[in-house]
Amino acid sequence: MVAIKSDQLDFVINVMKDFKYPWFFAGGWSIDLGIGNITRDHEDIDICIFREHALEVLSYFSEWTIYVAIPGEGRLELCQTLKDLDPPRYGLHLHRDQDFIEILLTDRSGEDVLFRKNHRISMNYKQFVQEDSLGRKYVAPEWQLLFKAKEGRLKDEEDFKACLPFMRNEQRLWLSSALQKQYPSCSWIKQLTT
Repeated sequence: MVAIKSDQLDFVINVMKDFKYPWFFAGGWSIDLGIGNITRDHEDIDICIFREHALEVLSYFSEWTIYVAIPGEGRLELCQTLKDLDPPRYGLHLHRDQDFIEILLTDRSGEDVLFRKNHRISMNYKQFVQEDSLGRKYVAPEWQLLFKAKEGRLKDEEDFKACLPFMRNEQRLWLSSALQKQYPSCSWIKQLTT
């Protein structure tokens, strides 16, 4: 598989080079890294960091302006303390001049990563973290697709269609099972099993 070249990815790698805790590319980039090809333009870049390292995130990005997304309200608030990140808050928008990174705080319990919307859905850490030939770590595409299944946006449908031919049987089985628990009427379930 040919490694993807991208200024967006290189920018984040450079920003995160001194961060001492695990972090992973997420969002649409996790799909493209999993496929090994850029399938569409990405208007921004998301990374995943475990919630247990939220304080370290605030410290590391102390020179940036940090906002937290308020779930269900479609608005951002300035994030100044760890208390501002109490669940169900999870999305951080970081700005520095023209630079922007979105961080998605993700929960885990032991070796299991927990799906934010339903903790009965989880994935083992070793399955959750994928790595390309250049050592760039990213969220398992099937995990990312579970989040995208709810949205119904054109880019999410495109990501699913792009990823489907590359998914191994165990990835299809995990996503199908998770969708049946979370979004049982999702049209992707049938496509995963045909």
